[in-house]
Amino acid sequence: MSYLSNFERTFSEHTLKIVQGYSGPFEATLLVNCLLGLLVVPKETVLEAIPEVPFSELANWGLSDTSIKCPGRSTKTNPNPNTLRGLVANLRHSVAHFRVKPVPASGDVHSFEYTNDVGFHAIVPLSEMRCFVEKLSSHLSLQ
Repeated sequence: MSYLSNFERTFSEHTLKIVQGYSGPFEATLLVNCLLGLLVVPKETVLEAIPEVPFSELANWGLSDTSIKCPGRSTKTNPNPNTLRGLVANLRHSVAHFRVKPVPASGDVHSFEYTNDVGFHAIVPLSEMRCFVEKLSSHLSLQ
């Protein structure tokens, strides 16, 4: 496997190919792993590349606004949690600190619950997470 000079872009392209090419029994695990890689590995460039669009445009990124139970409090590092960029920052924090729980806790998983220490709370179905991971991968590979 080779990487281009822009590691983040190549990493995102590879992630997109992995998600699009996978059809097996471990989709839930794959999606969390890909999300972890997309949000944590290229931390400094990810947030800058995400537009500050309002939650009303989440559907364009594969997520329904009903999946976001609470956007969390505004902080110094995340002043606009009600935006896509704020959501990505909160997801990053949740995934990086492994504040992720499968729903249901045992058996066949249909969603994941994400929380963090600033009040962020989301329950995202696998189908939405797949769309979001694909859109995020695609978007970041163009940066």
